[in-house]
Amino acid sequence: MSPYFKNVQDELTIFSPYFVPGKKGTAALVELAERGARVRILTNSLASNDVGLVHSGYAKYRKPLLRGGVELYEMNKKLTREQRKEKKGPGGSSKASLHAKSFVFDRRQVFIGSLNLDPRAVVHNTEIGVVIESPKIGEDMATVFDAVIEAAAFRLELVKNANGSEGIRWHGRVDGEEKTFTVDPYTGFWRRFGVGFMSLLPIESQL
Repeated sequence: MSPYFKNVQDELTIFSPYFVPGKKGTAALVELAERGARVRILTNSLASNDVGLVHSGYAKYRKPLLRGGVELYEMNKKLTREQRKEKKGPGGSSKASLHAKSFVFDRRQVFIGSLNLDPRAVVHNTEIGVVIESPKIGEDMATVFDAVIEAAAFRLELVKNANGSEGIRWHGRVDGEEKTFTVDPYTGFWRRFGVGFMSLLPIESQL
């Protein structure tokens, strides 16, 4: 997959439920953004992620990515009223989480497969996928992203706090109204504390 990422000129869109870019991956994505490409990433939020340990590996890279011009979006666990009505039914659920794993390169090439962008998937696991050369599919996927992202996910913003430190804000919709969170949406203190503690452990290669 490396050549496809390196050859991006204008835009890279990533859908990855588990996203742990590591130092090298973060540097590569920031480099793309710094040379003028639009880099957009959709992954699970802490509330919608079913593996807190993986989220701990991702969370520490959010600020460097945002600082470098990468756009980060995290799934909104709570669906809108309209989405809940559509999803509920036989086997349905009102909780939203991301499952798709795909990358769109310059709206011309699309990877669809089982690969998450995390160390375990890239280094340890055997994954499968296909790269499709299709401007039509690439354009359609990017257009759908544009159309639904505000309703389906929180947009992360890096801000300067009053004391000069950096903080993250989550902007999204709650029951159709714009809302901003100053901590991971829909999470309690102990869950955030646990993820923060796990991020200190030297286990990233196993995530």
